[in-house]
Amino acid sequence: MRRTFDFVLIIVVLTAVGFGAYKLGRLIDNKSNEAASESAGSTVTTTSTSVPRGHQSSKPSRRTIEITVVAVGGTAVVLLLFSLGGSAARARRRQRWRSP
Repeated sequence: MRRTFDFVLIIVVLTAVGFGAYKLGRLIDNKSNEAASESAGSTVTTTSTSVPRGHQSSKPSRRTIEITVVAVGGTAVVLLLFSLGGSAARARRRQRWRSP
């Protein structure tokens, strides 16, 4: 039961980190695109059609996907290192208590 709970907790943490990184990447992409369009519009007169907010690009950029993958992978590595460190510390404690 304990291992199942730990597994579910790890999945929840990785999902939360991935979702947060994805949303942050999308926000950064959108703000970057807005800033680029404003700076380009200040020097050149262009005619454009208005696009409803949120419908500019439904596809995430490659950078957003990379940020998400790195965040989830990094979190998984950190969880693995903590797990290995905890099991090594437990093994040392057992040896200490058993020795006379």
